[in-house]
Amino acid sequence: MSGTPTLTLDGGRATIALQRPDKRNRIEPADLVALVGHCDTIEADPMVEVVVIEAEGPSWCSGYHLGALAEGATTEYSFGDLCDRIETLAVPTIAALQGNVHGGGTDLAVSCDFRIGADHLVAAMPAARIGLQYYAGGLRRFVERIGPDATKRFFLTAETMSAEVLERLGFCTEVVPAAELDQRVDRLVSAIGELAPTALRQTKQAINDLSLSGAAADMEQIQAGHRASARSTEHREAMKAIQEKRRPDFTTAPGL
Repeated sequence: MSGTPTLTLDGGRATIALQRPDKRNRIEPADLVALVGHCDTIEADPMVEVVVIEAEGPSWCSGYHLGALAEGATTEYSFGDLCDRIETLAVPTIAALQGNVHGGGTDLAVSCDFRIGADHLVAAMPAARIGLQYYAGGLRRFVERIGPDATKRFFLTAETMSAEVLERLGFCTEVVPAAELDQRVDRLVSAIGELAPTALRQTKQAINDLSLSGAAADMEQIQAGHRASARSTEHREAMKAIQEKRRPDFTTAPGL
């Protein structure tokens, strides 16, 4: 199985399934359009009460395809647009993390309201390893959802972290034995489905609004830093190294 992410509607539950297990469920350029379209379908359906994003294989998601990034592929939507769209869905969202989460996959997970992880998973965010300051919306999302200290652990170390650490940092809402993941997600879906739908949507919106109320950062300045890093010699060297299947040499490509 390898292809475009699918959407299944079953009563009040919408399930988005990532469909590239052989590629660590990375997101291809065409997938961005499909996934944003799935979000539009969900928003247009008043029956939907909760969204689950799931996958199969050893990885839940490894983020956007670095090969496409290296080749300069352009699409109607960016990966950040997708994560923003998931984050702002009116109904609660659950990331069912059956496998490892890397790169932009961590942002996709953080864009969900709940992240239920299998106890064997690991996660890492190696943006600085490829010469990138992460984009403003993603950094804002991490800081709001898991706090500045945990965000620094992700972005300033690029460490691969265990499920135990991820739960302690707040990246995983809950960690359960792998064999119990589906049942735990089902119970959470059932609990959400018992709540008053209008109150549920209003409460989610209110919580999101409150989390933004104290934000004083200059988002455009941060985003300008991201754009500069995307044009940097460091990033070009990292992308060249990926294509040549070698480690990047940042000593020959310093700075922005």
